[in-house]
Amino acid sequence: MRKVSILFAFLYMGVGCTKIHEDVSVVQKESTQSGRLPNPYTLANMQAVHDSLSFSKVTLQPTDYYVRFQPQDSSQLFKLMYSYDLELFDYPLDLNLGEGEEYEDPTTLEDDFIWQYTTVKPGFIFPKGIRYEILEECYIPQDNDTIPLTRSGGLRYLEDAAFERLGYTIESPLYPQTRAGGKTTGRINVLDNSLDPKQYVPVKGVKIRCNTLIKWATAYTDEDGTYTMDTNFAIWPNYAIIFDNHKGFDIWDGWIHLGKATYHMGCHNKNGYSRDISAGGRAWRCAAVNNAAYEYYQMCDTTGITKPPDNLKIWVLNDLESSAAAMLSQITHPIGLNGNSYWLNLLVNDTGGIIVNTLLPLLKNVLLDIAIGSKNRSFKRIYAVTHHELSHASHFSEVGSAFWADYISYIITYGAYGDGKGKNAQQCGIGEMWGYAMEHIQECEKYDPGRLDSLYSANWNNTHWFKQEIFWDLYRKNVLTKKQIFDCLSSDVITYSKLIDKMHTLYPAKSNAIDKAFIKYGLLPEREKQKPRKHHR
Repeated sequence: MRKVSILFAFLYMGVGCTKIHEDVSVVQKESTQSGRLPNPYTLANMQAVHDSLSFSKVTLQPTDYYVRFQPQDSSQLFKLMYSYDLELFDYPLDLNLGEGEEYEDPTTLEDDFIWQYTTVKPGFIFPKGIRYEILEECYIPQDNDTIPLTRSGGLRYLEDAAFERLGYTIESPLYPQTRAGGKTTGRINVLDNSLDPKQYVPVKGVKIRCNTLIKWATAYTDEDGTYTMDTNFAIWPNYAIIFDNHKGFDIWDGWIHLGKATYHMGCHNKNGYSRDISAGGRAWRCAAVNNAAYEYYQMCDTTGITKPPDNLKIWVLNDLESSAAAMLSQITHPIGLNGNSYWLNLLVNDTGGIIVNTLLPLLKNVLLDIAIGSKNRSFKRIYAVTHHELSHASHFSEVGSAFWADYISYIITYGAYGDGKGKNAQQCGIGEMWGYAMEHIQECEKYDPGRLDSLYSANWNNTHWFKQEIFWDLYRKNVLTKKQIFDCLSSDVITYSKLIDKMHTLYPAKSNAIDKAFIKYGLLPEREKQKPRKHHR
């Protein structure tokens, strides 16, 4: 969807960057059918095979329809993805894509969403208002569907015979009794260049998709990066990594098309394909964010911290270092300068202060939740920044849309974090205290546990007015756990005074240690300093 490229072109004019696709080539639709594959799964082809080989005459009925949709905006695209749970391909399924290739249809108008291809079952109720076309009626046999042969009296796989009729070569033996068994399986790893020594680690919880033309299957990788499909393929399938994680988040990069990030790995052996993703490319950056997010969700499971909202959309910015947690697809309240009730288009940057106030139609089409700037970042820094933004997403789950609208309004009004003054300043400060503290706590626990015994590092930029060092100290000194800190971040906690009161209420025995941390960094409000308090020992 080219609208996205236009949007980011505006951003680049502001930061002096150039969009580069160093590992993506574009395949355009040709005016002829050269390079396209004949579809053996058409109902007509399957019926012809059955009629020619079997002594029993059966009229086959379609098992699937090969269709395409053209959404008009992001809400229609999301409806197809999440409400109808369709497996969408952004290229025609009779086209083979090589490794790293992307398809762009020059017949699509500049401002249109691209066609999305898939299969649906008979009886599927097409959503109203979304353009669609039924391309072919198809018959996809079950893996063990056979037909009795008229001459030999043996059996033949219907699928194999349908492929051979159109000129494909089938490697499996003729008879089912001797056909090689086993499902399509493999392992996906990615290079963690922050480990010493560098090593490949499993890509966790990500979707792997295989397809031979319109027949497709998906499986998720496990903790070891291993996947196993629940179906067989007649010929070598196309393999792709779809950055849709079973933990409940999607990764989008959208430089060419608006949608879940997809890396095409090409056509490989039907028994399986394994891949090690080296550092530096688009797939590596998406895999790094995927693993970081997967481990964040694991941490939530372990600690009880509220997870981010369902169907969270994480946008990987390959050519920017900026990151954000705008939560645009989740927020329902108006965002404006100082809380005024009108929508502004925005991209808020947690690290550099990029604000866009003139792109409403485009940003409504993007509706990102989180943006992760990955330019020039190591695996470790991507890990840390991803945990920062996901900590914000958990905070959003706890406090809701109205709170977040005020939070974002402050950032729009005063530019990134401002100077700590103005409407909603402390509300923003509390959120950033949590985000920065979790960023570095999580980074240290994974890569350098010994640093948790140290003061908050100057290398982590400790000059912010909101003093994220407070939460760092409370955690590293075992005053409060991550979950205990998080439990204080309720929707009513919008000032430091309310934060301290909440901490005292929930953890009265820790009141002295809590006050000590705030006083150390100069954030205990004056009334709190002067107010006598009976502390529990």
